[in-house]
Amino acid sequence: SCLPEVIDDTEHNDVATQLKDQLNNRQLMVAVLDALSNLNVKPDLMTEVRLAVLQKVPGVELQDLPVVVKFLLQSVSAYDAVEVVRELRDQLDLTPGLSVKKGEASRNASSSSRSSEALVVDAIRAGITFQKAIAEAWIKAVESVSNAADHKDVDVLVLLLLHSTAVSKARRRAVEGLLRAKVRAGKFTHDLLRKTFTTHAQVLREYFQSVLTMAEVLLRSPESAIELFGCHVYQETFSAFDMYCRQELVGSLVTHIGSGVLGEVDSALDVLCDLVRDMPSAMAPFAVFIKGVLDYLDNLTVAQIRKLFAMLGALAFSGTQDGAHIQDDMHILIRKQLSNNAPKYKRMGVIGVIMVVRSLGAKRKEGAQAISKDVYDQITGLLAMVRSSCQHMPAEYALFMDELACVMQKRQLDEKVETWISEDILTDFQDDYVVDVDADRVSQSDTTLPLDLCYNLEDGDELQEGNIAVNLLPLLEAADKMKGSPTRKGKKRLVSPVCLAPHFRLLRFCEQAQRGGDLEGIDALLGCPLYLFKEEIVEKIESLSGGEKDLLCSALFHTLNWFREIINGFSNQRDPEMRGKVLVRLQNIIHVQELLRTCLAATPGFVPPQAIFDCEIDKMSVPVSGGARRGRRKTAKGGKKSPKGEMSPDANDTISTGTQDGTQSEKDSSEGDKGEEKASVNLEHYRTFFRELDIEVFSILKCGMVSRSVLDTEMHTKETTVLKLQPRELLFLLKDLNLKLEHVLIAAAKRKTFLKTKSNQRNGFSHLDQHTAQEVAEQVVQLLPALCDHLEATCTYFQNLLEENDGVVDGPWGDRAQTELMSAVFSQLLHALARVFSWSGFTGCDGQKLLQQAVSTLAGRIKVSSTTQASTQDMIRHAFRYVENFFNTAPNLTTTVSLIKLLVSISEKSSQADQFFSKIAEHTQTILKREWIGKDGQREKGAKYNEDLQFVLKTFLDYSEDKLSCIEHLASVGVPELVEADKNSCSRTYPTLTRQSLGVFYRAMVSELVVCVRDIPAGKPSDSAKVQVERLFCWSIAVRIFHILVNLVKVFDGRLYLGAALKYGRMFVEVFLRQGMPVLDNVFKTHKDDVHSLLKNIQLSTRAMHHICGFSKVSKDVSLTNYVPLVKKTLEMFVYRVKAMLTMNKCLDAFWLGNLKNRDLQGEEICSQAYADQAPAITQSDEDTDNDATELPDDDDDDSDTTNLEEESVGSNEQDGSVDGESYSESY
Repeated sequence: SCLPEVIDDTEHNDVATQLKDQLNNRQLMVAVLDALSNLNVKPDLMTEVRLAVLQKVPGVELQDLPVVVKFLLQSVSAYDAVEVVRELRDQLDLTPGLSVKKGEASRNASSSSRSSEALVVDAIRAGITFQKAIAEAWIKAVESVSNAADHKDVDVLVLLLLHSTAVSKARRRAVEGLLRAKVRAGKFTHDLLRKTFTTHAQVLREYFQSVLTMAEVLLRSPESAIELFGCHVYQETFSAFDMYCRQELVGSLVTHIGSGVLGEVDSALDVLCDLVRDMPSAMAPFAVFIKGVLDYLDNLTVAQIRKLFAMLGALAFSGTQDGAHIQDDMHILIRKQLSNNAPKYKRMGVIGVIMVVRSLGAKRKEGAQAISKDVYDQITGLLAMVRSSCQHMPAEYALFMDELACVMQKRQLDEKVETWISEDILTDFQDDYVVDVDADRVSQSDTTLPLDLCYNLEDGDELQEGNIAVNLLPLLEAADKMKGSPTRKGKKRLVSPVCLAPHFRLLRFCEQAQRGGDLEGIDALLGCPLYLFKEEIVEKIESLSGGEKDLLCSALFHTLNWFREIINGFSNQRDPEMRGKVLVRLQNIIHVQELLRTCLAATPGFVPPQAIFDCEIDKMSVPVSGGARRGRRKTAKGGKKSPKGEMSPDANDTISTGTQDGTQSEKDSSEGDKGEEKASVNLEHYRTFFRELDIEVFSILKCGMVSRSVLDTEMHTKETTVLKLQPRELLFLLKDLNLKLEHVLIAAAKRKTFLKTKSNQRNGFSHLDQHTAQEVAEQVVQLLPALCDHLEATCTYFQNLLEENDGVVDGPWGDRAQTELMSAVFSQLLHALARVFSWSGFTGCDGQKLLQQAVSTLAGRIKVSSTTQASTQDMIRHAFRYVENFFNTAPNLTTTVSLIKLLVSISEKSSQADQFFSKIAEHTQTILKREWIGKDGQREKGAKYNEDLQFVLKTFLDYSEDKLSCIEHLASVGVPELVEADKNSCSRTYPTLTRQSLGVFYRAMVSELVVCVRDIPAGKPSDSAKVQVERLFCWSIAVRIFHILVNLVKVFDGRLYLGAALKYGRMFVEVFLRQGMPVLDNVFKTHKDDVHSLLKNIQLSTRAMHHICGFSKVSKDVSLTNYVPLVKKTLEMFVYRVKAMLTMNKCLDAFWLGNLKNRDLQGEEICSQAYADQAPAITQSDEDTDNDATELPDDDDDDSDTTNLEEESVGSNEQDGSVDGESYSESY
């Protein structure tokens, strides 16, 4: 280490050469590096030394690693920082204990390793803090890792270091953006985060504020995957850090709860709930923080209040001293809320009581003392208090039964309490809703609507003595009459049909708890009829009064909700007779839905009865009535566009039948008739007014054919009826399944949407939220064989259709309604599979076995030589092949998009994903080269079609081996074919490329072109001549494509094309300046003709961009003029960068500036005086406009006398090594 002081400066290089040879001696390595860092060494020699040190990093002991890292980062230059840091990151391993030998004192070894680890992190931090190039190199190194398995704990540490040392907001946002991108793409997993906090807790403690800030940023994200990762950061931080940090963390979460943002509040409460459940003793000291949220209950939703009371109940009755102080406060608050007659506070009290009962009467462990009589009396008293306070408020009473049913479902209460609840509930249900079947009841009824006994599934005569029925319509009319009369205290509890479904739900969970899951005691309710109206009255609905119409609709809603809850209860029963009745009830649901559509279309402004009681009533949006829709349908131009209300039923509605306008609805064959102007009501708008289907219901998908034996009227013989899940029922189940999967299974790459999220988007999933994503995924994986069976059956249907129609599947068919239905089923099945395989949870440890099970299910569907001992990679390959088999039978573009998404998701699960890229690119190219015909026999178009087409096009370009060549083929072949074709025609090579879809192609091509050129490395003088020529060739192709795309606005001058040209054109020029000009600098003297040709091409493009800027100003289009300042700045930078290159090559005489005239898109000169007297009247459309040269009004602010840089001309002769005299110009 004293060598730098004793040797002469001229000897530094020689000494460094000798020291380099001593690096192999591990005992001298630290001293050698210390000496080398103080020597003045030639750059080439220092590069050799660094390379030698980098190769030894994996074998360096942990205590020597800080010196090695410090040397590498201090000796690096801005020129090679990226390469050195990337190599260092690949070799670096900060796992403590690497240097610990067996037999050493573990405490001293562990302390030593942790201190060495901290010193390494300090060395990295010093490099990041004092050298900007090092910081940028680390960002690029982390960003360049493309596989989740290749990420290391050091990546998370470095991002925290970058965030903590950032002095500017721009750097901090860049780090946060990189972290979000990694989480969004599924590259940063929970396992990686857990490993980082477990292994490096002591180091991370020093950067707690940065950790907390990052967690807050992630939790506020509107993207589900990022929000969930933020929750994991909070949980791991709480587990790893000390009391002070935990207090700050809980305080931060409470602050999130006060933000008022729905997703943020839910996530913060979820984190606190998990912490209370997993670490109750650690959370007990912070109970006072959580109790403070009680002061802000008015700002929370019912679901959020449930989570809050659940936490407080668990802490209050946990037996700790901190929790005991909360009990009295909770009792006081609950009694106050129950005594309040306002529904909002009554609901709070109901939930509070249920959560207290759940904690107070929790099931004891085996051998533990049973609950005391005092506790038992307290529990029963609380439940009785709720019943008495809600007896005249049906909605709140229904909420009470739903909440109690959730507790009973999980068997969380002591058996004595369960028995008390079960006896009470059964008696009440029989008294309130069930009546004996009586023939005189129908004939002597005084109901407004004619009474009838409907939907009987019992054998024999429905009027047979001893049969029971649900007394629905009479109760509904009685409840409506009671609404108008004042409620009197002491009167008997109001029996309302609103409570029918919740009451049965609680009843069946009580029955299952008492009978070990068997429902034979109440199986009569599965097939018993309902007292309803005669069905013929629906056909005469137009002649009914307003009150009668409302009564009709209400009765149908209650009937649907009763059937849905019946299916929830009996769907998992094994008895064949019960399964047959469940299938019939499913058919009844489809039938009642058709009746309801008819009634709703004739009843504008109808408000359905509430069916989900844990959401805010005032936030439940009532859909637009059928009458209003009919009115809007008439105003639609040419009858081609559907009403906005039917375009997208719900933000969660991903159901897709591939129709022209993207409408997702089931339709009868009569609705397919063009001559019939029947109003169609989309019931998916009314999702929040239907009872939620349980996840167990989808076991129906597994059932094949079910036989039912029915005695004839003379009781002699039996008639056998074979029941099977029909396409309509299958579609009904698949739609609901997909909504649930989208809600709970978060996709790794799910991006946030620019559309506003509906307030009721999260409603209707309260039962599903009782399960974790892992539990839901396990149940859905069990359904995969059944889904594959249905998928193959649907595929067979379309194969037969292809054979019957000479290979045409997407044209007009004979049985159009059936084919549309099967097409919707096909799309839903593929969408469900795609949603399952895109789940981000497969990347975790728990998800790996589940993934293997899912993949093996698909792989086992094809015949291969041996699947029993196949590796996971082989099974993924077989699963990919299995899904490929459905490609040729896809009936429409929407179905094909779901298929491509499924293929992409499966390929991403492989560690060798590259092997699938060519197949995906081939399939997407086939889609682009196919003409898609809609149900009307015309070429498909519309917003949904364009959205699907954009996905296919981007996937094609992303997975192509040579993206630049693909873009060039589209731009140089497809686009010219379209320009030359008729207005209603398409490109011959790419039939999907039409004038309506050109905007999609244009935006995708120009944006992907920018991505392509970003991947072309910047030139270095040290690069070989061959590499430099290859990069010059790539830039020549890119500039040629850019020229074609920018000049296309002369033919298609819609706002979409102009905006894309300005936005992505600026990006292209910026990348060219940053990465392309260094290439030109290096090859200017050896390939001057090629450089000159490239500059000439890009000059033509940038001049066209100047024309677009001028056009946007004179047209006063704000959406375009917003781009102009940055575009002009970039064009000016380009001019002076070319000037710098010519100066460097001693060709400055070839460069000159002049005035450039303002011109329009067609290149015609804009004369300010001529346009000054004209009123600006330019109208632009976002759709494609095939205008001729449009006269542009003058922009009053435009001054033609202002000197516009530039008119450059590059000229010289061959002898001085410069370019021949030619001119190229840029305008801005």
